[in-house]
Amino acid sequence: MDKSQKKALRAQYDRRHPEMGIVCWSNGSDMWIAKSTDTKADYNGSAFQLQLGSWPNREMQEAYTAEPSAFQWSVLKTLDYEEREDDHSDDLALLYMMVKEAHPEAKPMRPGKRYVNEDA
Repeated sequence: MDKSQKKALRAQYDRRHPEMGIVCWSNGSDMWIAKSTDTKADYNGSAFQLQLGSWPNREMQEAYTAEPSAFQWSVLKTLDYEEREDDHSDDLALLYMMVKEAHPEAKPMRPGKRYVNEDA
């Protein structure tokens, strides 16, 4: 791949409009939620970490290890936004509170850099 192709691919990536919102892993009895600035990337990262056994939330990791086939990933709410460069942290926090209100039993995921533990 030459430099012009790399540059074009990089520009295309920079212009993408990632889906933002509230994501959820559940196993039927428990539910873990978190804010996400890129739901597809977060799914890939969290699924990999869970399969590897290195998920930061020990309770969630133990539940996944006990029965991985019971776990399901979903996007509960998406954030509708126009500009990618704008700061959407307040909007995501409000969306998180709305989902938490609708699902009081939901626990925070507490994973890596993209997620924030709202209850800590």
